[in-house]
Amino acid sequence: MTALRQAGLILLIAVGLAGVTAAVHPKRPPFLASSRDPNEVTLAQTKPWAGNILWVDARSESEFATEHIPDAVCLNFENWNEQFPKFLDRYNPGQRVVVYCSATSCQLSREIAAKLKASGVDGAYFLEGGWEAWKQQNRP
Repeated sequence: MTALRQAGLILLIAVGLAGVTAAVHPKRPPFLASSRDPNEVTLAQTKPWAGNILWVDARSESEFATEHIPDAVCLNFENWNEQFPKFLDRYNPGQRVVVYCSATSCQLSREIAAKLKASGVDGAYFLEGGWEAWKQQNRP
């Protein structure tokens, strides 16, 4: 066997063993795990904030009219100019604002929360799982 083949075989064995070690090692770094956005919150994280949250529904007005989190305000991009003043009437500085939209795949809540932060609302977050997560956890 030539030296080049031997080196290739050793390299192949080393890469294989490294792959197995990376897959089963208890202190392996989360290679495929996505990093969590610090502005994303779960329903469990919002529990201690009860009484100091302003819920913002980023869905359409028709979806909001059908059902929404109690005491939530509707605020979306389609009617931002009309709805933002109504939001400000309900918002108190220091209050946490949690924006939700229809589901996990919906990006509206993330975008509305970012726009609120850009507008000076420091405590703006978006809800992981959105309306569907809230609805599932708050079934009668």
